[in-house]
Amino acid sequence: MSEEVRTSTDAGVVTVTLSNPGRRNAITRDMYAELERVLTDAAADRSVRALVLRGADGAFAGGTDIRWLQEIRTGQHGVDYEAEMRRVQTRLTDLDVPIVSVVEGACVGGGLVLAALSDIVVCTPSSMFGSPIARTVGNTLSPTSIARLSSTFGRHRTAEMLFTARLFSADEALAAGFVNDVVEPDRIEERLAGMLDAIRACAPLTLRSFRMLWRRMDAALGEIEHDDVYREIYGSADFAEGVDAFLGKRRPRFEGM
Repeated sequence: MSEEVRTSTDAGVVTVTLSNPGRRNAITRDMYAELERVLTDAAADRSVRALVLRGADGAFAGGTDIRWLQEIRTGQHGVDYEAEMRRVQTRLTDLDVPIVSVVEGACVGGGLVLAALSDIVVCTPSSMFGSPIARTVGNTLSPTSIARLSSTFGRHRTAEMLFTARLFSADEALAAGFVNDVVEPDRIEERLAGMLDAIRACAPLTLRSFRMLWRRMDAALGEIEHDDVYREIYGSADFAEGVDAFLGKRRPRFEGM
C-alpha cells in the first residue's frame, strides 16, 4: 500500500489515519495536501463533533518525508516550504471541535507538531516523542510549533528536546503534561471510545467557544517575523548536507555555514 491519508466518520467523529508503510508514516507532500483537504472539509461540516489523528501499523508519524526536502536548495524554497506547513497547521488549529491524537510508536518531527496542536493526546507505553532535526537534517520549526511545544512540554523540557535532539519516553511526556494518559495497546480503543463519548455528551457550542478563544490566544504568534530565519536555515550548506546525509544513511558533517 502506498503512502496515503485515510479517513472515516462514525457518530460525528472523523478519524484521520496517516499511512506510509516502511517509513514510520513519514508525511509526504501529497499526504500533507490531502490532510489539508480533509481538515477543510471537516471544518465545513457542522455535524462533526471531534477529530481523531492517528497513524497506521504501530507508529504515529516519523516526521516529514525527507525525500521532499531534496527539492529545497535555496532560502526562498525554504520559506515556501514553511508556508505550506503553516497552511496545513492552520487548517488544524482552525477546527472548532476537539482534536484527539492517538499515539503509538514514533511521534517525531512533523508528527510531534500535529500532536502538539491537538487538544488531547493519549499514547501507548512504547511511544517516543521528539524533534531531532538539529542532529539530522538541520532545518527548523515555526514560531507556532515552538510556542505550542513550550506550553505543552514546558520551556525547559522543550529546550532539552530541541538543543540535544533527545527523544522523550511516554512516561516523560506524561510527567511533562504533553500526554493525557499512557494506555496499554489492548486498552487504547476503549480509552478513546470513552473520551469521545464524553465529548459527544458536552454542549457543542461550548466546546466551540473554547477552541475559538484558544485560537485567538495563539493568533499573535503568527505575527512574529520568521522568513529571515527560514532563508538562512534552508539556504545553508548545513541543511543541504543534512538532507543528503539522512538519505544516504550517514552522519551529517555540520559546519555552521
